[in-house]
Amino acid sequence: MAIVLIQPFPKDTDTPGDVYAKKVARLKKVCDEAYEWPDAAKACNKAVYYVITHLVDEKFPLRTANGLIEDMKKGAPWKEVTLEEGWKLANQGIVVVGGKTGDNNGHVVVIYPGDKTRGGGYEYQQKDKTGKLRKYTMRSHGLFPRCLSRSSSSWPGGVSKGDKNVFDPWGKDDVFKQVKHEPSHTSLP
Repeated sequence: MAIVLIQPFPKDTDTPGDVYAKKVARLKKVCDEAYEWPDAAKACNKAVYYVITHLVDEKFPLRTANGLIEDMKKGAPWKEVTLEEGWKLANQGIVVVGGKTGDNNGHVVVIYPGDKTRGGGYEYQQKDKTGKLRKYTMRSHGLFPRCLSRSSSSWPGGVSKGDKNVFDPWGKDDVFKQVKHEPSHTSLP
C-alpha cells in the first residue's frame, strides 16, 4: 500500500520546479530524520509515522504496519497508485508509503525521492539444502525507487536510508508483487 499526499502548489512566486525542489529536499530531510530517530530503529511503522506526522498530518495516530495498511485498504482518503506513479510523486516531494500485511507484523516503507537504483549487493545468511548456514549475496532484481525502511528483523535489506530500493525489504519476487501503493488527499496547511 502507499499513502500519497497530494499537495497543491503554494500561491506565491515560486515556480512549480522551485516548489518541487523544496518539497523533495524536505521529504529527504524528514526521511533521514526518521531513519535516525531512536524510536524507529527497530520499527518500520514508527519511521513511517515520523514522516507522516512531520509532513502530512501532525495528529496522525501511531499504528502498527498491519493497522496502517488495513486503514489504507478502506479507501478515502487513500487511493491505489502504481509503483511508477508513486516514484514520480515522491520526486515531487509527495509522501508515498508502500506496504504489505503479515501474519504477525506487516512492513511499511516510504519511497525516498531520487533516481532509481539496483537493489541487492548486501550479504545475508540462509541454510542450504543440507541445513548448513551459508552466506549469500543478494542479487539485483532490477531498478526500483529508493526507500526509507526500518525493521525489527535481521534481514539486511529491511534497513535503508535511501541506499536500498523498495524491493530489498521484502527480498523475494512473490512477496514484493503483493506490495500495493495508495495515495492520501490530506495535507498539512
